[in-house]
Amino acid sequence: MTETKLLDNTLGRIDETGTGKAYEYLKAHLNKDEDWSSQVYNFLYCLAATSDLPDEALTWLEEAIIEKGLWYRAEVFEDEDLDHIRNEERFQLCEKTSKKRYEDALKEASTEFTLKERLEDNLLVVLHGNQQNNDISRAFWGDISIEDYQVEYLQSKELDSYNLYRWNDDGNGPKQLSSAMKKTEDLGFDSKVLAGFSAGCNTILRAIVEEKIVPDKLLLFSPWIPVIEGSMTQIIEYLKESSVEVMIVCGELDEDCLPLCKLFEEKANELGYECTIRYIQGLGHEYPEDLSTYTGAYL
Repeated sequence: MTETKLLDNTLGRIDETGTGKAYEYLKAHLNKDEDWSSQVYNFLYCLAATSDLPDEALTWLEEAIIEKGLWYRAEVFEDEDLDHIRNEERFQLCEKTSKKRYEDALKEASTEFTLKERLEDNLLVVLHGNQQNNDISRAFWGDISIEDYQVEYLQSKELDSYNLYRWNDDGNGPKQLSSAMKKTEDLGFDSKVLAGFSAGCNTILRAIVEEKIVPDKLLLFSPWIPVIEGSMTQIIEYLKESSVEVMIVCGELDEDCLPLCKLFEEKANELGYECTIRYIQGLGHEYPEDLSTYTGAYL
């Protein structure tokens, strides 16, 4: 089971069975032989804290920051899940240590675009979701072979936590994407496709209207797209006028993203914009297992 799938399952159990059982589920299914990401530790200490296990929560926090050398952006420590341990000296030491590392990381933060040269006729650029990175994207896309397509990856410079990044809803992601796409202009690709997961989709749609980028196709998986709440008509009309094709794939169990997809679909129909939308039964906030089937057939 991938880390993304495990954490998604854990979130589902919080609503179904409460934080205590969700915490036990997560611990039972973690691979003890792997290095855990900062996001996994975040789940562990938050779930422990809200399960009335303050010492375990502090121990997980110390393991992440003091022992493993991880760090988080400041907002993580403001989470109300941590209220019961916030006044502990151990917590405050971890917060102070993390803050210094985060501030140091900010000074070095930069966008990472993997494209070096043209190897195929067509280009597909993948944008990760929040609390992800290019390596996580590559784990899903790396084994997918699409004839005549070169798959590259774009990693945000907006920091989330150690080795994990995000596309803030009001951040400069559109400018990062626009800058990356300008680097492709002289390479002679026949077609350019943008693929996003979760918040990466929001950055793509924002870049469409804010930076006027014009890809040939969009692939939006589990799209977190709050931008449509204020700019939906503008986005869809621009996509229609620019002849940009769109495929949206969303799980029927994706409680946050499904309503936004439904809104997009309704407005697209109203404006006469044809797009491909697939709702997958039993899928939460994650890529479909048969990602290559959806991608290959569409392209």
